[in-house]
Amino acid sequence: METTAALITRSDTLIPPFDEPAREILVANERLGTYQDRILSELGIAPTRIPESEVASRLGPGAPAGETLLFAENLFFSPEFLTEFMRRSRASGAGLTRACLKRGVFSQQLAVLQEVEQTEEHLAFPLFFAKGTAFDPKTAVSIVIDVDEHFESGNFPRHMLGKDNFRFSVTTRPILALTEPVHIGLASMAANFARLGRLRKPGPVGALRALLAILTAFSLDRETLKARALRALSRIDPTARVHPTAVVEGSVIGPGARIGAYAVVRFSVVGADAFVDDHAGIKFSIIGDRAYIANNNVIFFSTVYPGAFLISGPYHFCCFGYDSAIFNSIPSDYRLDGKTIKVATSRGVQDTGLRFGGSIVGHKTRIAAGLIFPPGRAIPGGVTLYPDPARVVGNIDPDLPRRGQVWYLKDGRLVDTP
Repeated sequence: METTAALITRSDTLIPPFDEPAREILVANERLGTYQDRILSELGIAPTRIPESEVASRLGPGAPAGETLLFAENLFFSPEFLTEFMRRSRASGAGLTRACLKRGVFSQQLAVLQEVEQTEEHLAFPLFFAKGTAFDPKTAVSIVIDVDEHFESGNFPRHMLGKDNFRFSVTTRPILALTEPVHIGLASMAANFARLGRLRKPGPVGALRALLAILTAFSLDRETLKARALRALSRIDPTARVHPTAVVEGSVIGPGARIGAYAVVRFSVVGADAFVDDHAGIKFSIIGDRAYIANNNVIFFSTVYPGAFLISGPYHFCCFGYDSAIFNSIPSDYRLDGKTIKVATSRGVQDTGLRFGGSIVGHKTRIAAGLIFPPGRAIPGGVTLYPDPARVVGNIDPDLPRRGQVWYLKDGRLVDTP
């Protein structure tokens, strides 16, 4: 590895409703800052965090010779993306290059509302590779990477989407800048898709495990063989407790986690000491450490932070903060008028271009039963939400006639007349 250093420009801009800088946001159960340091270390690169004001002096005249990565600390990217960017930068012979994402399915679905330079063909991210030259972004050569590798599809009735299914990109080479609430869940989704993309190239040990699972199958049915292989590729910690009737496919189950009877965990990550109760369904989601998913709940394309408590559901395309609690309320994720989802951002209300988008619930927020949220809402942290008292049965008059009588709810009280 020729690269000897990485400079990461710090930013203390807070992302609502979690009110944390990007480096503190969890991406697949790992702080983004910790994740960046880890993958750089694995590539033999020493990271240093600096204020943006120091960039010119660090890469200007008199700076140490050698290769240097420079990027903003709100960037999430996979090691595969970074490796390809550096390889192609070296091959270009340019003194300064910039990582660019070619527009495609990934950019439409996950790299949305990006506050970066854009053209009709690509998005230019604040990720640079310098080789002993003064830093001037205007002179950087664009390295455009097409990240779309594999596609999966979900089935829907034609009247919902105007087509029978929707495609989503499963790539091992995502890149995404985290600046807005919507990016919190999308970054974890991108990280999980990268993990799933790697399952298509499992390596010698994983391939052997999958092959043995297939060879020991009693049926040659294609779906049975596929399920056997996906179970074999799952990573279940020895201290986790998984009920023998549960289904775990293409997933990671952390230390001390418990998966209940008839629960289904597909293409997801379940953190340490998390509890997934009986008959719950977890699909394409990230469940944090010590989170509680109640029986019969359904978590779909969502991110659940550590300590969150979720009952009832279903929760689709949502994100729940640390120690949040949701009781039988509904965060809607689809507009019945067929329009795409709009969300609040630091630049005002903007259209994501997405057909699906649930709510983002802040840390330690508690939501009582009976509330409905439109798609794309961000709920602040540290609050408790109750429904309209007029729609809650608060008083039951013991003198109301009971036999054969019809009661009505009026202003929070049961009465015998409408």
